[in-house]
Amino acid sequence: MIKISEITSADKQIITADILKKLTQWFGIDSAINDYVSGVKETVFFAAYEDEKPVGFISIKSNNEYTAEIYVMGIEKPYHRKGIGTILIEKAQLFLKNNGYRFLMVKTLGESCDYECYARTRMFYKKCGFFPLQEIKEIWGEENPCLIMIKVL
Repeated sequence: MIKISEITSADKQIITADILKKLTQWFGIDSAINDYVSGVKETVFFAAYEDEKPVGFISIKSNNEYTAEIYVMGIEKPYHRKGIGTILIEKAQLFLKNNGYRFLMVKTLGESCDYECYARTRMFYKKCGFFPLQEIKEIWGEENPCLIMIKVL
């Protein structure tokens, strides 16, 4: 059985590093992983546990009084398509609604880049109620177009 807990300690960084290093198809650049590990310190963080072992997480960053974004999210591959990501997003949404936020956004690899792993990621976010807002090449570069997706809370 999966249990979701809010994490406020340095365990955020340990969980982030452990899970992202296992997700090389999405997070294959060590410097990016290090940036995420450092960045989660200042975010709202929920972890999914199976038998006391973290198997997934979501990190939420506030952009302004109305909008928050999924800073980084990861689910260990054996736990994909088991509803854990949806549960984590629902937990984050509840937290955000209770704290007055109106929108949740996420940045992911854009549709103009034909990479199957991220096609599944975009489908997941669409299933969770996110809509594509804009693809921007200036954020991550020409080879990695950034798609901003948004959801009304």
